Amino acid sequence: MMLVQDYIGLILVYGLIAISLAIGLYLDRRGSALDVRKIIHIGVGNFIFIWWMFTEGWVMLTFFTIPFAILLFIAMLKDNIISESDLGRINKKGHKTGLFLYAVSISLMILLFSDHWVAATFGIVAMTYGDGFGCVIGKRFGKHPGFNGKTLEGSLAVFIFTTVVCMVVLALYSFLSSEMVLGFSADCTAIVPGFVACIIAGLVATIVEAVCHGAYDNIAIPMSVALVMVLLGL
Repeated sequence: MMLVQDYIGLILVYGLIAISLAIGLYLDRRGSALDVRKIIHIGVGNFIFIWWMFTEGWVMLTFFTIPFAILLFIAMLKDNIISESDLGRINKKGHKTGLFLYAVSISLMILLFSDHWVAATFGIVAMTYGDGFGCVIGKRFGKHPGFNGKTLEGSLAVFIFTTVVCMVVLALYSFLSSEMVLGFSADCTAIVPGFVACIIAGLVATIVEAVCHGAYDNIAIPMSVALVMVLLGL
């Protein structure tokens, strides 16, 4: 049974997706030099500040991630109303499966790490903020070649944004749990200090992003980070 907070969460998530897509489409039509896909990628990733509101994982799967994944899967195909739309056009600008795997990975986080909410969130942070800003900054400011065609500037951005946003998330979730806001409760303690866990998350994200092929990093990065965080006790 869905509660009022589930409906509020869905409204906020849908609004976030709509705003992110609108910004991406606006920049694309203006011919922005920014990677529009990554703008959407980062924008939608802000749902980590909303999804704690949901009372059950099936609510997110049924009304958020699975419909989102189906929409993006159709956008990958040819000759249909979605693939010929602005969304389909943007999807074709990068790895065709990238945005689809983005939605799939969120679903996997919900299914596989429902008892490790902080670990799952760290995985999403690494995929959205880490990989997203790593790509944007690497393309814009990258001058020093790194591993596997990446730049040192981009890899540094992956580490910094993953680490810092994980710290923000840990602080937020610790507060929400201590105050039991809307009944939210998550284990925010690890076998290492919290800031160390965030740094480790940043390092894992940076390494995996550097060695993984771009078409599959939306699965590899969040899964790797989440698994390591579970091993650390989160």
